[in-house]
Amino acid sequence: MGLGCASAARPVKIAAATMRLRLYPDGSAEVATAHHEIGNGITTLLAMGVADQLDMPVERVRVRLGDTALPPAGISGGSSTTTSLMNTLVLGCDRLRAQLARAATASGQPLEGCDPDGLRLADGAFTAPDGRALPLGAAAGLRDPAGIEVLAEFVPPGATPKALEDLRAGHIGLTMGGDALSWGFGAQFAEVQVHIETGEIRVARLTGAFAAGRILNPLTARSQLVGGMIWGLGSALLEETILDGAAYRNPDLAEYLVPTAADVGTVEALLVPDPDAIVNPLGVKGLGELGIIGVNAAIANAVHHATGRRIRRLPIRIEDLA
Repeated sequence: MGLGCASAARPVKIAAATMRLRLYPDGSAEVATAHHEIGNGITTLLAMGVADQLDMPVERVRVRLGDTALPPAGISGGSSTTTSLMNTLVLGCDRLRAQLARAATASGQPLEGCDPDGLRLADGAFTAPDGRALPLGAAAGLRDPAGIEVLAEFVPPGATPKALEDLRAGHIGLTMGGDALSWGFGAQFAEVQVHIETGEIRVARLTGAFAAGRILNPLTARSQLVGGMIWGLGSALLEETILDGAAYRNPDLAEYLVPTAADVGTVEALLVPDPDAIVNPLGVKGLGELGIIGVNAAIANAVHHATGRRIRRLPIRIEDLA
């Protein structure tokens, strides 16, 4: 048996994004952006974000993604998705609340005479200091029977003045977020068993600890980190593209080895509190790729601890220990 560890670090990346938010008179909401879902949970996260910002049930929020007719946004890459889209969403919800508050307090309206900034939002309704209340849906209907809509355009600190123009032209630019350089950090630990006769390598346990700013959805964040660690296991022991001249000898998943349930032991991802009020308005850092960084190094270190062999080429095969 061998134990190994390795550190992981990932600079925070953020991109310009646009998003449309609409609130309907029936109290339901819609958020729409051309960004695409690749299984990283952004659909759920956007719905949760609107529900949190407008204090409404999450099942009342519809999310539309992946259509070029929708407001343009970036790509799922560079660990920038959540950071970019959630900052855009909060900006849009702020504008939506402000417009609804002005509509509700206008002359002749239910909350006439109240300061729009003095309204309290709770249980999906505005409440005035004198106790009068108005559901958000009803406030939306005051402006338009079809509801109220806002377009949020987010330009991160450090982006070029043409960031939105470039985005609409299909050019995605990632920035570090201005003068404040910030990173997400992790540490991965591996427990490896090496068969004394055959040299077979089995990873019995993987543990990772990650500090990635404000975690908006711990369930999906932990799931994504666990998936990244399993991906790192595949990188360390299984995955290899084999070329024969210009032809691939393992062009499909029947021949290209990836981890299965039988290859994966205990995997645990720990989320370390990491408040950061400087990195961006929400204090969010990307973690999409943080889970994989360092895992293959930790496994290689554990193999060295178990066998005394320092392997510097991946994947590590049985013949490397012969």
